[in-house]
Amino acid sequence: MTTPITVMPTADEIGETVARRIVDQLAAAGRAVIGFPAGRSATPVAAALDRLAHEDNRIVDNLLVVMMDEYVTRRPGGWELLSPDRPHSCIGWARRNLLAPLHDLGLRETNLRAPDPNRPEAFAAEIRALGGIDLFLLASGQGDGHVALNGPGTARDAPTRVVELPESTRRDNVSTFPNLRSLADVPAYGVTIGTGELAGLSHSAVMLLWGSNKANAFDRIRQADSYDPLWPATIVHECRNALIYADEAAAQESEREGVS
Repeated sequence: MTTPITVMPTADEIGETVARRIVDQLAAAGRAVIGFPAGRSATPVAAALDRLAHEDNRIVDNLLVVMMDEYVTRRPGGWELLSPDRPHSCIGWARRNLLAPLHDLGLRETNLRAPDPNRPEAFAAEIRALGGIDLFLLASGQGDGHVALNGPGTARDAPTRVVELPESTRRDNVSTFPNLRSLADVPAYGVTIGTGELAGLSHSAVMLLWGSNKANAFDRIRQADSYDPLWPATIVHECRNALIYADEAAAQESEREGVS
């Protein structure tokens, strides 16, 4: 299948477009379930959502934020989530970029969902109970195409699970979080939503690709028309009502054939 691609001048314009869609959904339906990646890809969306919600005086107590992954540490008898106080915590990113800015409009800790590493199989059931994800924002690893923490070789229908991060994904994450100065700083394990659930439980999805470092990811995703396990972010092509948004910097190396 062919996923529509739109190239915009800047990441801020991408953020504005996606955030407006979220605000409009809240206005029309009174509720929105939005899946977020942590890190730089979704930061323009979070910033625009903060601004637009405050401009509209939009109460967001019915915005449910679903985080796709989190780092974990092995402990006797199970797994422990990375402390949200750490700069590279995915849950911590949501608290800093979504919960804190929108607290005065009603967004609370109870609005946040994330997979439990000790009961990963329960995440799909929790999402189904919410009615699915209205819009899942996706991002691609720049070097290996991981989506959430699904690295190269992930099966199309992989479930939510704890994974050992391949070196390629850990190297990508060094550039995602500035506090991670070397590969040794990146946790070796994480809990992640599966590719099967990204495709099966999302009513719509948007792939966010911005910055010159995402030029290779843009080309790999643009050149695919279905899921390629060597570049898991191509799961976007298997998602319903999917769109790909890139900025000029990410698209500059592309031939731009078929791009609007």
